[in-house]
Amino acid sequence: MDVLIVDDERASINNLIRVLKKIEPDVMIHKTDDVDEALLMCRNNSFDVVFLDVNMPDKDGLTLAKEIKRIIPLVNIIIVTAYPEYALAAYKLYVSDYIMKPVIRADLQNALANLRIPIKKERKGLYVQCFGDFVVFYNGEAVSFHRAKTKELFAYLVDRKGAQCTNAQLRAVLWGDYVSDDDKQRHYFAQITYELRSKLEELNISDIFVQKRNSYAIVPEKISCDYYQALEQNPQELARYEGEYMRQYEWAEMRVGILNEKTNQK
Repeated sequence: MDVLIVDDERASINNLIRVLKKIEPDVMIHKTDDVDEALLMCRNNSFDVVFLDVNMPDKDGLTLAKEIKRIIPLVNIIIVTAYPEYALAAYKLYVSDYIMKPVIRADLQNALANLRIPIKKERKGLYVQCFGDFVVFYNGEAVSFHRAKTKELFAYLVDRKGAQCTNAQLRAVLWGDYVSDDDKQRHYFAQITYELRSKLEELNISDIFVQKRNSYAIVPEKISCDYYQALEQNPQELARYEGEYMRQYEWAEMRVGILNEKTNQK
């Protein structure tokens, strides 16, 4: 998401940036306290959201909103102000929302979750989808695995969110009642872990996979994932959850209750 903040109060800008980054860690933020510069930036960029203060020194925010709409018709404008009396005039301009200063997380989350013009995201790098089917994407393309067990291994490590998982624990998950200590299954498990490591190396993201002598984990901070972002109350990812989580894996059912609680689903 690419946003512009127009406000002549530095403290207000800093507060908005702080709250915004908690909700959208990957947001691209541009800021200015100058109306003319704001218009120039809009002519040279296609912003997804523009945050406007109502009271600006050279031009009021509502007039500026009209001008920005003419430059970027498909833009979401969110009025951020300490003056509630401008709300009706703002909504007549078809702004996305009108929130009060100081901006708090709940208000901003609600505004971003209900944008008048939905933002189309072109995902770059690794993105892991857990809601519905488990799918791994890289630069928008689905990643294929030679073995289904390799994909399931990665799914379980993602589910465990950085927790170390032993060889025995992972084989119990992958084979259930058919787990055994025979050399054939151990060899097959070694092939699965090798394939996962090789696939990640092929995508140049091998640093997300941690393998020790008898345990395995992923680094959640290096993975963009709908499940992780939903746990952080990201409104867009929470909105995507429809009661299904990694539905191709029986062991994943245990997470559905947690997510239902987060999203108030029954």
